[in-house]
Amino acid sequence: MHSTNLDIKKKHFSEFAELIRNQFEHGGSKYKLSADREGTDLICEAFPGDTGVDFVLATCMKYLLRFKNFKREKDLLKISTYMYILWLKMGFHLNKEKHDEDIFVR
Repeated sequence: MHSTNLDIKKKHFSEFAELIRNQFEHGGSKYKLSADREGTDLICEAFPGDTGVDFVLATCMKYLLRFKNFKREKDLLKISTYMYILWLKMGFHLNKEKHDEDIFVR
C-alpha cells in the first residue's frame, strides 16, 4: 500500500481522469443504442428497482467484490466510470448553481 498525501493525489488525478475517459468512451461505443442512448439507459429502464438506477448500483457492487478478490485496476476504473454515469443519469450535471459537495467552504 502507498501513502497518498494531497500532492500525490493532485499529481496523478489527470492520469486517473484520462483512464476513466478511456473507459467510458470505449463503453459508450461498445454499448451504443442510438445517438442519444446507450445500454445503461435501456437496462435502467428495464430494471429500475427503487432508485431507477439499481442496476448501476448492483453492477458497482459486483466490481467491488471482484476488486476485493483480485485487486485489479480495471475494476476500480469501471466503478469510477459507473459513478460518472450515475451522476449524469440522476441529472446532477444540470445543477448549474450549486452542487452538493462534501467540502468545507470558508
